[in-house]
Amino acid sequence: MTKLRAAGPTLVFLASAAMMLASVLAGVKLQPFHPVRSFGFFDLRIYRESAQTVLAGRPLYAAKFQDGFGFTYPPFAALLFLPLAGLPLHVDDAAVALLNIALVVVIVRCTLRLRPTTVDSHWRSTGPATAWLLAALALWIEPITSAIGFGQIDLLVAALVIFDLTRSNDSRSSAIGVGVGLAAALKLTPLIFIPYLAFTGRGRMAARALATFVLSIACAFVVLPRDAIAYWGGAFADIGRVTGQRPLAGRDPSNQSLRGALLRIAPGLPHRTEVWLLACVLTTGLGLLLAVRAARRGDQAWGFVLTAVTGLLICPVSWTHHWTIAVPGLLLLIISPRHSRRGRALQAAAVVFALGAAAIWIEILKRQGGAGLGVGGLLLGDLYVIAGLSTIAVAGLIDLCRAAPARRLAGTLHFAPAVRFPRQGHPVVALRAIPSGNSASVDRQSTQP
Repeated sequence: MTKLRAAGPTLVFLASAAMMLASVLAGVKLQPFHPVRSFGFFDLRIYRESAQTVLAGRPLYAAKFQDGFGFTYPPFAALLFLPLAGLPLHVDDAAVALLNIALVVVIVRCTLRLRPTTVDSHWRSTGPATAWLLAALALWIEPITSAIGFGQIDLLVAALVIFDLTRSNDSRSSAIGVGVGLAAALKLTPLIFIPYLAFTGRGRMAARALATFVLSIACAFVVLPRDAIAYWGGAFADIGRVTGQRPLAGRDPSNQSLRGALLRIAPGLPHRTEVWLLACVLTTGLGLLLAVRAARRGDQAWGFVLTAVTGLLICPVSWTHHWTIAVPGLLLLIISPRHSRRGRALQAAAVVFALGAAAIWIEILKRQGGAGLGVGGLLLGDLYVIAGLSTIAVAGLIDLCRAAPARRLAGTLHFAPAVRFPRQGHPVVALRAIPSGNSASVDRQSTQP
């Protein structure tokens, strides 16, 4: 009975994974928290066709694939997809689905390592069970569910970043930082973690990440020179390649970025591009500042989450499955110990949000291009943007609350300079933190030789 109880969390995860596999491979409606019956590995089909295009020697960024969509990733990513072209379609589907499920476990375990190292013995003993149960839940959180259903690489990108950031900061391994660089080589959004690392005192790690990213560009120019020239010559900045060229492209609620929200809320706003760029600058400045401050005081969880959320918000296009990299923040909120009634209510709200976020697809499936949503539709259609901005706002409030007592303490204390005495071995070597009201009444006898 004891062994069965110990194996219970693992069995729960295996059952959850089996349900997910049946859902995405057979198109069976087993996803209780998602209104979409099947995603049909839409993006995986594009990856396969892009690999076939490269092997056939045709221009990658001129090709059109599923429903007229083109290839939007850096050319280095196309090299990663080459093995897909040599396998049967159903093998690709199963292999990518299994890989993504395994990556969920990796992400969850790394997420738990973001917690402070000073954890109690109860947490150390229940950690493995918590990891399996949390992974079972994570499979059904909308960004992860969508990423698995689409056959996306977002889980790989998130795993590379969080694995790199949770490795020991004082490790001498020359591979530290390579994960962030590889993630940026596959999708540009993780580039924001490079300045985050630099500003938090991990300059060598930032340098390795940047070097890895630059090396991936050089590799693409050697192996795929024509496609590398096309991409880095301007295709990477063409938002229309991702959203389509129609008017107000990117307005659909599936685009959970500042730009998407702005298009939905104020489609006729004058100087819309300038307003969006200003919002990106302000969000980047505040988000990175708070992330760096959190990391410098030892809170790596807040630092990671704030950096990830900031990158998603400022990216011109952040589909819902891109928000996979922000899911660790939600998982940490769910497992944080809550002893008060308000805390437990917050924990329950986090679980409800995790399982109910798929309701955003109600607005996406209306296919109105983000038009005529109404107040309720805008609130639901901007769910992740609101959550991301709220995260930055809460972090700012926490930072202000932390700073207030320090300012009050600084105002009531007089820090006297160190006092040096000519005689060696004197018992008093310095005076520190003398209350301002008593600074003139120090016991002179205590300083007599």
